[in-house]
Amino acid sequence: MKNLFWILLIGGLIGAFMTNPNEDDFKEFLTQKFTLEFKENKNFGGLLSLLASPASFIASLSLKKEDYKLCSIYTFKNLKGEEEKYVGLYTKFIKL
Repeated sequence: MKNLFWILLIGGLIGAFMTNPNEDDFKEFLTQKFTLEFKENKNFGGLLSLLASPASFIASLSLKKEDYKLCSIYTFKNLKGEEEKYVGLYTKFIKL
């Protein structure tokens, strides 16, 4: 039973190291996030979704990445000027 625990722990750490997302993955995530937010806007709907890519580019200009090898923390200023933080772990992004 002890061996199984260590095997799973080491496997999880290796998996986290190998799937630590990079900045390009985060920029792609931002584009998808902004696209969904703009599509939810009831006044203009899909028309605003055309602005998702430029909006993610503008947000990525203030992007700061802290790389901890197993996970990364991304900080950026959204379009409202507020700071947002996300943890990148196993190719997923979780808002803090």
